[in-house]
Amino acid sequence: MKTILFLATFSLLLPACQEPARPVKERPVQIDTMQLVAPPAPLVKVASNEVYVVSRDSTTYIRFGDCYFSLDWITADPRRNDFEMHPDTLYFNLAHLRTIEGQMLAVTTGEAEKIRVFQCYETSAIIEKKPLLQWKHYRSPWETLIPEASNFFLCKKYTQAERTRFPPTSIHALQQHVKQHGSPAAYASVAQLDTFPSPSANVNISRYYIRLDGGDKKTADKINKLLIIDVNFNG
Repeated sequence: MKTILFLATFSLLLPACQEPARPVKERPVQIDTMQLVAPPAPLVKVASNEVYVVSRDSTTYIRFGDCYFSLDWITADPRRNDFEMHPDTLYFNLAHLRTIEGQMLAVTTGEAEKIRVFQCYETSAIIEKKPLLQWKHYRSPWETLIPEASNFFLCKKYTQAERTRFPPTSIHALQQHVKQHGSPAAYASVAQLDTFPSPSANVNISRYYIRLDGGDKKTADKINKLLIIDVNFNG
C-alpha cells in the first residue's frame, strides 16, 4: 500500500518538476533627470529672481524658472554677469585645459515646454596665451544639438580644421593691431613673424556659445538663455 501511495505522489510531482521556469520580466530602466540636475547644497552661489547658479565640485548648475541645466568645468564670471538686469545672458569661464566638447548636458524642463539646445563657437588669434579679444574673430553657425536621451544633449566636438578657421587677414595687420593695443611683450612676440598663423601667434577656439530656447506651459513667456563660455589658455 505504501509503495502504491509513493508512486502516485511521484507521478503528480513529476510534471511540476519538468515544467520550464517562466522568465522574469525585467523592469525598464528609468533616468531621474531631476535627481541628476537639481542643485546640491551650495558652496558657491549667485542668485536673483530670474537666475540661480550654484557650483559643487566640478559641476555648475543653472536654474531659470522651473528649468535646470548642468555642465562641468565652468564657473560663473562675477565681473560680467548681471542676473538682475540681464538674466538671459550668462558668462562663464572654462577651467584650464578643459572643454565643453563631448560633455553631456542635462536639462530638466519642469513646467517648461521642450527645450531646444544650440551650440556654436568663436575663434581668436592667441598670443602670449591670451586671445586678442578686440581683433578679428570667426563665429561658426548655430548647430542644433540632438538629444541622446530625454533631456540629455551631447556637446558637439570640432575638428582641427574647424578650430583654426579665421577671417582673411595679413601678418602686417596683426602686427599693427598688437603694436597699438597690445603689451610690449605681445608685440615683441609677433614683430619678427613672417606669416600668420604661426606657433607664437596661432588660432584656436576662444569662446563657446550655448543657447536654450523654449516656453512656459502655464504662460506665454518664452525661455531664451545664452551661455557664453570663455576658454582659459593661461591656467
